[in-house]
Amino acid sequence: MRFPLLHATLLKVFLRPLITKILICCCVLTALLEILALLDDASTILDRHLGFHGILKYVGLHLPTLLVEIMPLSVMIGGLFTLLQMALSSEIAVLRAAGLSTLNMFRYLLPGPLILSVICIALKLWVVPPFEQELNRWWNEGATQANATNDLHSLWFRDGSDIVRVEMISHGGNTLSQVTLYHRNPSNGALTSTQHYEQLNYEHNQWVAHGTFDRTDLYQDSTKARITSEFIVPLLSATPMDIINMTLPGVYYTPHQFRQIFSKKAPSNLPRSNYLMTLYAILFLPLQMAVMLLVTLPITYIPPRAGLRTPLPVYVMAAGLGIVILQGMISALGNAGSLPILLATCSGQVVAALFSLAWILRMEEK
Repeated sequence: MRFPLLHATLLKVFLRPLITKILICCCVLTALLEILALLDDASTILDRHLGFHGILKYVGLHLPTLLVEIMPLSVMIGGLFTLLQMALSSEIAVLRAAGLSTLNMFRYLLPGPLILSVICIALKLWVVPPFEQELNRWWNEGATQANATNDLHSLWFRDGSDIVRVEMISHGGNTLSQVTLYHRNPSNGALTSTQHYEQLNYEHNQWVAHGTFDRTDLYQDSTKARITSEFIVPLLSATPMDIINMTLPGVYYTPHQFRQIFSKKAPSNLPRSNYLMTLYAILFLPLQMAVMLLVTLPITYIPPRAGLRTPLPVYVMAAGLGIVILQGMISALGNAGSLPILLATCSGQVVAALFSLAWILRMEEK
């Protein structure tokens, strides 16, 4: 018996329980991660006298990031529970008797993760960045008001051909303390001069210097230097939001911000490979979720009479976690520039897909 490409009844049979279980798993895992984050940061929020409102704001701003990050793992766990339930209730056996192969089952399951991956891409590119940036700005302002200097970051970043070092960032990125600008020759990168400002405040859309200032000029092939206190207006193109973005522990940028960084119109504090890896990882989310679903297909070979005594679900879960770890290790090589970006993004998923197909073929032979 042959089935059409998209059979409405079969789509309903597979997709409704799959998407339901994926969303349930995503909510449960997100709640657990949020609780773990609160265990670490709730005391700090309360110490800053931000109260219950501060905890709610922290949870709300942190929630989109956790939802998107945990979705691939939720696809694997949701697919595992869906197929396990269908196998134990003999639904898989009935579908096989009707002529539906394992790969055809995968075809009917696949639209669910693909739809979720498109939603996650939109969230990653347009929702998560402003939420994370606002969370970091709010956290920095809270640390400034509480005089928690340990939570006020320092920063090195590139601004055009120059290098900038900031000892301390406060007031949500509007105040920079102990700022040193290292001016370089654009042609060969050689250091030409340095400017040191005690403090810079962002006022009326420009940086205004406060406190002491000194400048060091290098000449005669950088073998001699001249130190002067003659004031020079700071030429710093970074805005407070740019500063806050660069203090984030990860890369959270909108498409416009990525375009600005790649065209060198915006300051950056990471190698180009880090930004490319993040962007490619977002664009390849559909492949990642499809592979996470593919690895659960061996569950369909559990006979109904076996019940929950079979260790196959444990093996599938271990394989899924192994895929996550493998891709993380390969991504680290891509971030370091040791592997081409496309290879670092896809190789883990390709290996996982081949492993899953080999496992399925092995189960077919038994």
